[in-house]
Amino acid sequence: MRRLIACGYEAVYITEHDWPWPEQELAALREKFPQLRIFPGIEVSVGELYSFQHLLVLGTTDVEYVELAKKGLQNAGAVLEKARDEGHLTVLAHPCRWPDAADMIRRGFLPDALEYRTCNQSARQGVKALKLAEAHGLPVVNAGDVHALDMIGCYWIETARDLDGPDDIREIVRAGEYKRCLAEEAD
Repeated sequence: MRRLIACGYEAVYITEHDWPWPEQELAALREKFPQLRIFPGIEVSVGELYSFQHLLVLGTTDVEYVELAKKGLQNAGAVLEKARDEGHLTVLAHPCRWPDAADMIRRGFLPDALEYRTCNQSARQGVKALKLAEAHGLPVVNAGDVHALDMIGCYWIETARDLDGPDDIREIVRAGEYKRCLAEEAD
């Protein structure tokens, strides 16, 4: 959190693979770092072993997303529908990182957005993600996908308005009211 603040972040979504952050831990982080808006999210693995996609659901701590995702790729629609009904942004994480990473899109299950530039997808894979997004009329976002301190500040988005609540991001992304940023462009 200190590094995020030092890099100028005003808001962050904390996600974990296939498990939501406990609300009490989020509350403790918010209390310790009041200058940073800390929002929940979850990165669910949708599909079967060795053929799954990582889908971000931003704004939730609901473990039901994990249970829905475990039922296989054919249940991707249920995950997306639940998120939309609840107002959460869905982003297909690193959709071109491996061959089947965007299979849900090929099956007609469209998230709200795709990750474009991220610490877990090469620039070349990002170009493929951009083409995939354009082919399906989806916005793309840069995301940190931070697994280490040195990944903070590499890729992010700047929104045209503040995020007052965790679900504000969905409307902002869908309306295109954000700018994709890369550290190498900031220099």
